[in-house]
Amino acid sequence: MEPVKPELQLLCDFVNTLDRESGRDELADARGLGLWLRARGLWGGRPGDDDAAAARALREALRELMRANNGEAVDTAAAAAALDAAARRTGIGVSFATGSIRLVAPERGVGEVLAAAGAAMADGSWSRLKACRSASCRWAFVDTARNRSRQWCSMSVCGNREKARVFRRRHGAASA
Repeated sequence: MEPVKPELQLLCDFVNTLDRESGRDELADARGLGLWLRARGLWGGRPGDDDAAAARALREALRELMRANNGEAVDTAAAAAALDAAARRTGIGVSFATGSIRLVAPERGVGEVLAAAGAAMADGSWSRLKACRSASCRWAFVDTARNRSRQWCSMSVCGNREKARVFRRRHGAASA
């Protein structure tokens, strides 16, 4: 198994700032966003409440696109529009300095996350980013399976829960 690219891990970490099962949201306010960005060396500034709201919108748009990568029906047009809005807000630009096209954020911060998403989409690694199919979870992960068939954040947690649900449905239907 090849190592996970840092850009993909950054995207998963960003999307996973909301733990749907516990309700913990690291981006609930400007202070949380600042702490998260500084912990990753992405920004030393002081984000405002509007920055935190924009970061949460970007996070959920990325999660929706990761759900689409996992075969779920989502509004990809709305998610793409949210990414477009984030690109305008952060001032993402294009650099040709390395002999290839690269997205760059004029200031470090959430723009770095958006640039990582653009890079993953451009190099084809984006399709490996998925969100767990469990409606109560939706945890982001990198599908490292050779055939890209992984559906759950963890087979030992969400995968087993789904297997148990299917078993109960079948068992209940068989005994009726």
